[in-house]
Amino acid sequence: MTTQFFDRQDAARTNTFRLVVLFVIAVIGLVGTMAVVGYFVGIHVGRQSDRAATRRTVGAERLPASSVDSTAALFSVGAAAGTAVVILLGSLYQIMSLRFGGGKRVAESLGGRPLTADTPDPAERRLMNIVEEMAIASGTPVPPVYLLPEDAINAFAAGYLPGDAVIGVTRGAVDQLNRDELQGVIAHEFSHILNGDMRMSIRMIGILHGILLLSLIGHILLRSIHFAGAGRSSRSDRGSGGIVIAMIVSGLVLIILGSIGSFIGGLIKASVSRQREYLADASAVQFTRNPSGLAGALKRIGGLTRHGMLRHPNAGIASHMYFAQGIFEGFTGLLATHPPLEKRIRSIEPQWDGTYPNVSAAPGGESPAPGRQRSGGRVAGAAVGFAGSAASPMPVRPAAPIGPRDDDSSAVPIPIMLSGTSRVGEPDSEHRRYVAELLEQLDQDLLAAAHDPYSARALVLALLIDEDDSIRAAQFAALDQTISADVVALTRKLVPKVAAAPDATRLPLVDVALPMLRMMTAPQYVTFIKAFRELIRADNRLSVFEWALSQVLMRHLRREFEPGESTTTRYRNLDRLVPEVSLLLTILARVGHEGGEVEAAFALGAAELPGIRPELVSRSECSFTALDRAMAKLARATHRYRREILQASAATVCADGIVKVKEAELLRGIADLLDCPMPPLFGSFDRDP
Repeated sequence: MTTQFFDRQDAARTNTFRLVVLFVIAVIGLVGTMAVVGYFVGIHVGRQSDRAATRRTVGAERLPASSVDSTAALFSVGAAAGTAVVILLGSLYQIMSLRFGGGKRVAESLGGRPLTADTPDPAERRLMNIVEEMAIASGTPVPPVYLLPEDAINAFAAGYLPGDAVIGVTRGAVDQLNRDELQGVIAHEFSHILNGDMRMSIRMIGILHGILLLSLIGHILLRSIHFAGAGRSSRSDRGSGGIVIAMIVSGLVLIILGSIGSFIGGLIKASVSRQREYLADASAVQFTRNPSGLAGALKRIGGLTRHGMLRHPNAGIASHMYFAQGIFEGFTGLLATHPPLEKRIRSIEPQWDGTYPNVSAAPGGESPAPGRQRSGGRVAGAAVGFAGSAASPMPVRPAAPIGPRDDDSSAVPIPIMLSGTSRVGEPDSEHRRYVAELLEQLDQDLLAAAHDPYSARALVLALLIDEDDSIRAAQFAALDQTISADVVALTRKLVPKVAAAPDATRLPLVDVALPMLRMMTAPQYVTFIKAFRELIRADNRLSVFEWALSQVLMRHLRREFEPGESTTTRYRNLDRLVPEVSLLLTILARVGHEGGEVEAAFALGAAELPGIRPELVSRSECSFTALDRAMAKLARATHRYRREILQASAATVCADGIVKVKEAELLRGIADLLDCPMPPLFGSFDRDP
């Protein structure tokens, strides 16, 4: 089985550890230097105090040398401790501030503005279409897209996990690149998302922030000297001369150390980032199967006077995250966070002649109109704006019985199903082509609803409306009590279209709607989630597929509106997760299997986990509440064990040799909950491109 995605996650974790080690070494060096400086400043202050005391008291003995030494030691320890505290607290503060919504913070700090799919600008719509296709093809939620007001050609991806990623693209890239070239740039950024680079990059911003604070404090100290002696007599000025000198020396030293720290930070960023760019280029070519697109974008950057350089004053903070070199890093290239353009182009096109195009005009004189037209309007009947009402705290969802639901979906070939786990984080051009066709054939009213901040709520609610008339009536009665009447009316209009849509489009529709749902205000979110939960509660025969759909949605929204969910790896041994694995495999074994088939399916899945012995769970213990808790724990296992859990899940679902579309999408939903993005499992992926 291909394990490149999981290997790259381990490599990213190793790089993060390497980054932390380099940071610790740099901090030790800076703290040690500050301790030495503090020692000599302490000697000077001690001697100054000694002379002042001698002048004030006639015939007094000079202070013993031990007193001066103790003063020096005190200054040394204080300077070292203060430096360490400033660096560590500064880094910790920045890391915590970027932990939730970090990608959005980075984009906004660079002057970016969010784009929506209904933008009137054709070039911006083309960008949104490309991002949407790439996201669905790679198995990740569609990320918010931010446009940076820069003439340079550049882009970046920022965030902690694939589910909370943000894509930033410059105005120059949108206007100067044709569709193939822009597609190559976006594929490169999605490669960073799938390779685990984003998390490392955003942590790098936080870790290095503490070092950069030293220069800021040094400047503050120097500016404060002007006020140090204000209002004092000349006698007291002479007495405080040592303190002033100490402030001057400390300020200068902090500025120097901060500059050195910036240099060290640049070296750290350069050492960690360069090879990741080559890997992202190679992954992008695999994704698009179009080397000329990515190479063409790099050539156009080389043809610009300023290349990919950004003008924003905060550009240096995220210099290691850009598609191309975004700031000037010196003439030697020692601090360059990206390989030279020439080397990157030749690694893609070895026969390149070394010339760059003139990019003063649109590429090839072509119009930047989108490659495929879509409806950008709003769904008929959707009101402009949505004022959420105040709501009581969200109710806890009770355990619901798990029962089969009739499903006449077409079957998915077993080879495609089993190959799905090997395709985690490995999308290719065929997945992208399939998604383009899927979106083209999708009811455009549904797609327009997913693209609208208001109607996206109604679309998601419509996805959970039951086919049974009595259950549907109970669900709408619950909606009438929890959400505004216009949203309920729009939900009713969308239900027939949702019912007619193929099962394969439901998870992609949720992925497309997520950026719009993230635009809700906090009160709107509370009201929406309450209505969402009431819908689920009203359906007493909720299927496992619908559970997965709801969990994917709520999980990604919680990260936006309820920050606090831990994303750290906690379980490095499956022995501690046997009950959770047993519950997951038992529920999957009951999907599409009956009687003795359940035990056989469970056994096939358990056989994929030779290190542990899962046990079949009784039906009475199988509830969605328990499964919610189990998936939350499984998502914190190491990537190696998450891979094995996915393999076991696939084997369980495929046990009877018949896999329906909903079962295949269920596996993709579970993969999403494990932060293992799985491309679509449909289409003939053995065709020639």
